[in-house]
Amino acid sequence: MPSLAILPEEDDSEPFLIMALLPAMAEGRNIQIEGAVSKKLLSNLSEFRDIWHSWNPGYFKKIEFASSQILAHSNIAGREGAVAAFSGGVDSTFTVWRHKSSTAGQGAQLIRYCIFVHGFDIPLWKEEEFRRIFSHCEQTLQTLDLVLFPVRTNCRTVFTQNWEIWHGAAVAACLQLFKGECEVGLIASTFDSRQLTFPWGSNPLTDPLLATDSFDIIHDGIAFPRSKKIAAVKEWQAGYNGLRVCFYGIEKGIIKDGNCGKCPRCVITLLRIQFAGLPIPESFPGPPSAKDILRLRPSGFYAHFWRILLREALIKHQRFSLVLAIAWISFSSCLASILKRMLQAAGIWEPSF
Repeated sequence: MPSLAILPEEDDSEPFLIMALLPAMAEGRNIQIEGAVSKKLLSNLSEFRDIWHSWNPGYFKKIEFASSQILAHSNIAGREGAVAAFSGGVDSTFTVWRHKSSTAGQGAQLIRYCIFVHGFDIPLWKEEEFRRIFSHCEQTLQTLDLVLFPVRTNCRTVFTQNWEIWHGAAVAACLQLFKGECEVGLIASTFDSRQLTFPWGSNPLTDPLLATDSFDIIHDGIAFPRSKKIAAVKEWQAGYNGLRVCFYGIEKGIIKDGNCGKCPRCVITLLRIQFAGLPIPESFPGPPSAKDILRLRPSGFYAHFWRILLREALIKHQRFSLVLAIAWISFSSCLASILKRMLQAAGIWEPSF
């Protein structure tokens, strides 16, 4: 495994404050940091806190936080470029490709490193699975001469709040560990500018507020819908054929690598690829059928994604059976979303948006 030449200062507590803030707000706990935090981050997190509080005052309490020391800005010689979060999915693969291929124009960042976090999508106890998938992603990035670093965190076992809420802050906290080597951290966007949904754990409003005096956070690729991201990644054969979006298959032991092709994430990605008229990547078993869609369990989590796909299917005149299947799962998922919100309002279900 590669190792960093320059680690953050020993008393630098910024990544830990970023990681803990939203869970602390959900629990109504004030935070006193016995360590150093920059004035910029303290100011940014005040606005970050206020935004999340405004989205759901009952769930995100307006807590107070302070640090025992102020972290001074330091100019480290040789510190340049960016580090990007990478999981092998469509969004992070697109972010890496567009900056390495110089298609990002004046906004292009010099990506020096990528990170793959163990403890986010892959539980800590699944060590063999992580090593296998890490090796696969590492080989993919080597085709662009990029180094992939593993980062290990127990945040999802310590904090039990819904991952939809605070995954953006968790990613930013891990990227902050590279401030001794890089100036910028890249978080790939989930939604494009026409399909934004709020609140969402990673978004263009609050992600940039996780920047510090010496390290910026960029919410990257918001101008591009998933269909355009997939089409762009097709130009990078290793990245395209190595796309990994499936967590269900590995979690359930159905597959050891690649994608199961049957879970919601896989089916949604495959439909977008099909709508774009692109070949199925080698990491998928094959195209989905209407039956595959109808076998899926309705979920409020995916309601927004299915609505977007239904609109795309109608615009691109997909076959009737496929449109009908997507319409059904979209409708039933919307009903599931409404039911979930009613249960949340009654205090029966923890808010997850």
